[in-house]
Amino acid sequence: MQKIIAPGISPARPLFERYPALQAKLPFIALGTFPTPVSRMAILGAELKLPGIWLKHDDLTAEIYGGNKVRKLEFLLADALQRGCSTVLTFGGFGSNHALATAINCRRLGLQCVAVLTPEPPTDAVRRTLRYHQQLGTRLQLAETYAGVRATAERVIAELGAQQVCEIQFGGSSWLGAIGFVNAAFELEAQIRAGELPRPDRIYVGCGTTSTTAGLALGFALAGAPLKIEGVQVTPDSVQPARRCAELYKQTGTELHRLDKTIEISNSDTYLVNVRRDQLGDGYAIPTAAAREAAELMQLEGMPASLTYTAKAMAALIADARAGLLGDKNVLFWNTYNSRPYPELPDDDSWRELPAGFHSVFAKH
Repeated sequence: MQKIIAPGISPARPLFERYPALQAKLPFIALGTFPTPVSRMAILGAELKLPGIWLKHDDLTAEIYGGNKVRKLEFLLADALQRGCSTVLTFGGFGSNHALATAINCRRLGLQCVAVLTPEPPTDAVRRTLRYHQQLGTRLQLAETYAGVRATAERVIAELGAQQVCEIQFGGSSWLGAIGFVNAAFELEAQIRAGELPRPDRIYVGCGTTSTTAGLALGFALAGAPLKIEGVQVTPDSVQPARRCAELYKQTGTELHRLDKTIEISNSDTYLVNVRRDQLGDGYAIPTAAAREAAELMQLEGMPASLTYTAKAMAALIADARAGLLGDKNVLFWNTYNSRPYPELPDDDSWRELPAGFHSVFAKH
């Protein structure tokens, strides 16, 4: 088990270097390898006639399983350990990268993971994700509808005991999770100043439960270098991502100021997030033609894509480039999808050992 960073021990995270007082006040455990690299996407840039297109490789945040969730879990799972919890309860769709990342890192830390999952269209990716959970020993709980999630969660909490369970919301979306991306903004700012890439005029990122987008926006503002962020909506309108992102931005800033009074709220007044729904299509986890094309173009750079998240975010960048909105601007695509290979998974009927509610994903396959 990795050790929680104790007060006075400096983790290699730029947020703590900028605000040392936070070390003693924020739970933190090192789960990832940072900074993640940046690179120029020359092939895709030539295809789009956009020479200044750059990539932030958050697909490489950790050796076992990458993606944007690792940054949040460094704070969220440390909180679970600090509180003495034995179980982490979290949520997502059947193919949720957040739920899987949480389960993988819970196992690393000796925590049990319970994932309350809601149905989404069955795909090979969804089947592989559920198989991975099965290998990890994740306790999977089905909630037939989003409205039923809370009742399912309460049953688990009643069974295990509230003192034993740390609850992490969909996508790790809370002010504590968002701090992982406040840190990420400082990380990118350091890379810009080191000359690893030019300062982007725009950043494109998938916007689901919004803590990634809100944390980045706040971090850039606190760094004194606010950047325009195109947050590409991938979740249903019922999530209200535009409102949620703005509220989480403010809440995270307020909490950081509470913990360290040198963090001036006035520095976070510049809010440059455009949450856009033009690539949502028919809804969450439902691919669009634009996302499928974007995924194919991403393959030119050897970049795997999620048709649920990153391909829709890239589709927005492609649409803007083709509409002539980017010209000779420098833009950065923040890749939030894991690119680490899955372990070898069974290809038999052992899926029948999963709870019955998940069998339909495999039965017709």
